[in-house]
Amino acid sequence: MKKILIIALLFFLTGCPGGDRINLYPAQWEMRNSELCIFVDKQHLIANENILDLKIWDYARQSFVYEKSYALNPIMLEAGKCIPGVGGFTLIPGKSYSAMIRTPLHAYEARFDKAM
Repeated sequence: MKKILIIALLFFLTGCPGGDRINLYPAQWEMRNSELCIFVDKQHLIANENILDLKIWDYARQSFVYEKSYALNPIMLEAGKCIPGVGGFTLIPGKSYSAMIRTPLHAYEARFDKAM
């Protein structure tokens, strides 16, 4: 009995041996009125949930270049609707980016670049 308890405790403390994996659902982007619009279309929206945060990754810098939290002022993720607060982010021509939208239960990703 002690051996089973020790093995179970080891798995609990070290985590799943398969590793941590996050299912990323597709998000979209487009320029609307000369501003960046990141959204999830109706086909890919899993559930209407509050947005926790949005982060934009710059592949050239290998770091996040934009982060916005919505935890204190919850905003619902709605199909086809631009996530507010992203319009001020400026895309640099020729660079590639990835945006991740996180909700309490799901994560969405949009990859994009600004052609020169």
